[in-house]
Amino acid sequence: MRAMILKSFGGPESFQEVVLPKPVAGEGQVLVRVHATSVNPLDYQVRRGDYKDYVPLPAITGHDVSGVIEAVGPGVTAFKAGDEVWYTPEIFVGQGSYAEYHVAHESIVGLKPKALTHLEAAALSLVGGTVWEALITRANLQVGETILVHGGAGGVGHIAIQIAKATGARVITTVSSQNAEFVKGTRP
Repeated sequence: MRAMILKSFGGPESFQEVVLPKPVAGEGQVLVRVHATSVNPLDYQVRRGDYKDYVPLPAITGHDVSGVIEAVGPGVTAFKAGDEVWYTPEIFVGQGSYAEYHVAHESIVGLKPKALTHLEAAALSLVGGTVWEALITRANLQVGETILVHGGAGGVGHIAIQIAKATGARVITTVSSQNAEFVKGTRP
């Protein structure tokens, strides 16, 4: 399989394309052919060396996967070959998503919503999970509550607005004048 290996910390030139053996799904794991991944702030922070203590080099980084299951390992019950899935690989654990194939434990994988393309799903898994964790799991946002979202036109902000609205909350946001119309059109 082809993969982008982070050979040293620094700029984009720190990556090198290499060919590696295709991974194999182990107990409770699925082998996914990656159709799309993305670049998040976490990804460029890892690349430039902000988390040197957690990322031994060389490394395959990347934190979003949308793809199709090619094989399932022993004990997998929730998925089968051919399923379209999406997920965020475990952060700072094992291989990331900048490769043609990725192996993940079935417990972190979800069926990709049919309404989303692979590109859309890959752009949503980490940021969507971040917003859900913040608003729903930790803040326990409820119907009728009011929330202030700073940077409503940003990658996390525009998803936070949609999830908050879908929860039934009243949303107030900060945004530059050039992004005001974009944010007004943000729908759940």
